[in-house]
Amino acid sequence: MSHVHTSGATSATLSLNELIQSAEMLQLSGKHQEAIDLYRQWLAHGRDEKKHLAWFNYGWLLQKQNKVDEAFSAYDQLTSNYASYLSGNAVSA
Repeated sequence: MSHVHTSGATSATLSLNELIQSAEMLQLSGKHQEAIDLYRQWLAHGRDEKKHLAWFNYGWLLQKQNKVDEAFSAYDQLTSNYASYLSGNAVSA
């Protein structure tokens, strides 16, 4: 089930930039769990060559909310699946 935002877009159809902006707006409004849920939904369905940025932001948000185990899992996804980006050895298509 995707969340619908004020733009009418679902979390799965948001671009990475829209995702980050929407999550930041939620956080600024004190809706941290909604921001977490937005990232979770997008990460489950979103497709972007820079998806690692969403994993990082998701982990950071979880960490800020003292959800340490969940943050660890998010960072683990980041390091396991995007090691080439993190090392600076990303291959350009």
